[in-house]
Amino acid sequence: MLRRSYIGGVKTISQREMRNESGRVLREVEQGQEFTVTRRGAPVARLVPYRDTAAGFRPARRPAVFSVTELVHSAVSSDEILAELRDER
Repeated sequence: MLRRSYIGGVKTISQREMRNESGRVLREVEQGQEFTVTRRGAPVARLVPYRDTAAGFRPARRPAVFSVTELVHSAVSSDEILAELRDER
């Protein structure tokens, strides 16, 4: 049986409980439950439901202000610009 302790609203289970009850734990994760896995009482990992992150993104409403392919190349290096800015302090 899993312990019902919580850290910040998330269920906590020991490494041993996770190993011995992996089927039950994974079923709960599939249902949306998140777990913090502890070893000797210290949090070491989180088990969270898999979410397709690509599905969570939506296209931009406006095109980007600039394109990476259109970056300006300068004769002055960024190191030179930083050195000049630091000298002005």
